[in-house]
Amino acid sequence: MQGHGPAAAQAAREAQFEAQPAAAPIAPVVPQAPPASTTADCTAPMACPHAAAPCPALKTLLGHSLVVSEEARAWSRRLAPCASCRIDYGARVRALKGLRLGKREREILIGATAQEVFVVTAPAMSRPLSAARRRAAQTLIRAGLVAGAAANGAASSNGQVRAAVALTPLGLYVLAAYGRFIEAAKPVRWDRPRANVPLPGSEPQLLASAVVERTRAELHETLDELKRVLIAAVVRPVRDPGLLDTVTRHLQSKAKGLRDLLEPAGSKLKSE
Repeated sequence: MQGHGPAAAQAAREAQFEAQPAAAPIAPVVPQAPPASTTADCTAPMACPHAAAPCPALKTLLGHSLVVSEEARAWSRRLAPCASCRIDYGARVRALKGLRLGKREREILIGATAQEVFVVTAPAMSRPLSAARRRAAQTLIRAGLVAGAAANGAASSNGQVRAAVALTPLGLYVLAAYGRFIEAAKPVRWDRPRANVPLPGSEPQLLASAVVERTRAELHETLDELKRVLIAAVVRPVRDPGLLDTVTRHLQSKAKGLRDLLEPAGSKLKSE
């Protein structure tokens, strides 16, 4: 929290976090829990789950789409850029209310701040301490504050994978905004963040290009999936008609949802 101020420190840490190599699986030691999700299903097409209004990023691309079918509604939720949205990050912070950080959770958070990648377990660690560290890491993973990370020398002398974690952008924000409570071993006052610490993420109206890229990626993935099915059918014909019918129906449903969603707004994709 020192240097050129909390905001600058947070920005530097975020840059370091994003530059890290892809996280290695750590299931043998700390089973990777699914990230905390604050995005609920919307009753209205393209509606932001945290505001009574359409998502500006989705509306830019799909503003003329009727989004009538359930498949199209599912795709609109899937394409929403919530993971990069500042509004969603605000909801995640509010969801932390009531989270209690014990001694081990604080150790991991502070250690991950100092070391960028924090090794949760070590060969010489006692079994009770190792178990406590693993439980604490799981608590922080479920809260979205840390994620599994690759660490140099992650394998111990007996060949067992050692768990390592790194702060997520939400975790970096928590350390910047509430670090004074965490470092002092005091109960975190979630309603009293440090002033002038910006939330991670971008404003939703600036995420239209992210929606376009997600849409293109989904289109490519769907085409690749169809290509794999066709090649497999030629090289090794499916003998089970039921399996072939299931695969075909899955692709038809997926294609129908994308078509229903994108046809009215197809010209927008071409213009990007």
